[in-house]
Amino acid sequence: MKKLLSLLLLISVIIISGCASTIKANSPVSPEELVVSIEPLVMKEFNEQDVSVKVLNNNSTQKIDSVSVSSFDPFTIVGPSPQINIPAESKAALSFRVMAPSFEKNTSMLTVSYASGIDEKEQPIIRTKVVPVQMVVLPDAKLQFVGFAESMDNLRKSPPVSAWETKKGENITVKFSVKNHGQSTIAGNSMYVVVDIENKMIGNSSTVNITEAMAKGGTSYTRGVELPVQKDAPNGETNVYVNLMKGDYLLDSQTLVLKVKL
Repeated sequence: MKKLLSLLLLISVIIISGCASTIKANSPVSPEELVVSIEPLVMKEFNEQDVSVKVLNNNSTQKIDSVSVSSFDPFTIVGPSPQINIPAESKAALSFRVMAPSFEKNTSMLTVSYASGIDEKEQPIIRTKVVPVQMVVLPDAKLQFVGFAESMDNLRKSPPVSAWETKKGENITVKFSVKNHGQSTIAGNSMYVVVDIENKMIGNSSTVNITEAMAKGGTSYTRGVELPVQKDAPNGETNVYVNLMKGDYLLDSQTLVLKVKL
């Protein structure tokens, strides 16, 4: 009887040892089994923004622990990145805050780190997943001194006003300038301003290039555009949008009000 019990005990030890060995021998969740995604980022240089990263663990048997964003070059992670655990065949989101680099940067790599499995010293195995991120970093430029003016010859002689009254068939003048609020130099002819009358039965739009280069704190010249009001324009009010653009991206916008007399 004692021999039988000893034999059964030995067998159970072997089985338990084998199970433990199997558990330890399980391969960690590989980076290829993770799907990491993040929406394209459009930010002004050195501004901060909250972003979210989605992580999908496709492994059917193992969870991943201590999942975090370890780097996001060339963005700066502001504050500590949170850590989460993700079960097998599950997904979760990591939210964190970043600061954009200079707008001259145009490539970005996101690195997600996680723990999965244990090594021979019973320590968690740390792995990483690196993915490219679509990004657009824009100069931190804004409009200033935006408003109506009496004429193109009087752009500097009177302060801009946000509302203007005119007659059908007359011309209106809108003036503006641009200031670089960022830290990087903005090249000349890299931005433009669109002045757009919302009601197309009253008037249309005009575009002006910003030809000056601007270092930190630099400004453009005060510029103006002259827009004709249609001779058969309806009376009443319409918005006039002054939009500062870089390519297809809107950097800043201000709205004026134009009133056409009866």
